[in-house]
Amino acid sequence: MNSEVRPHIIRFFFLVLLQVLILRQVQLGEDWLRFAEILIYPLIIMMLPMRWSPAILILVAFFIGLIIDSFYDTPGVHAGASTFSAFVRPLVLQIIAPRAGYDPKQNLTRATFGMTWLTSYTAIFLLIHILAVQLLTVFTFYYWGELLLRTGFSWILSVIIILLADLVFNPKS
Repeated sequence: MNSEVRPHIIRFFFLVLLQVLILRQVQLGEDWLRFAEILIYPLIIMMLPMRWSPAILILVAFFIGLIIDSFYDTPGVHAGASTFSAFVRPLVLQIIAPRAGYDPKQNLTRATFGMTWLTSYTAIFLLIHILAVQLLTVFTFYYWGELLLRTGFSWILSVIIILLADLVFNPKS
């Protein structure tokens, strides 16, 4: 197996299992926290290599979303959101590009670009992804208050969990 692909496959299995076996079961409360849903699987899409063609990236993201949908019983919601997120990922990376730009051989990690860059990337990418998930779930703007609550709480919790996971699993970076 190619040493470049191996870490992505391991990350895929770990994050999908974490998402569907643990985070799917998390109930944060009865009041306003009931709107929150922690999504960590978008990290798979975020960390895919930059040198992959956009078509491959979108196809991989679509299949990741389909797998999540099969566990969440949400036909097409996560697949659509993942596909859209993979489609806009180059734009997000362009918005937060360092002055020197990106080297396609670099990994998209905190060790390479720093904590500020990772926080910006995670926040923007997850906001797009979670908003897409919530829009596809509700499929209307009629419940805009609930849509904003779901998006906001899910976004805040997901960003915190992903950044904490990065600090725990990559402490020396």
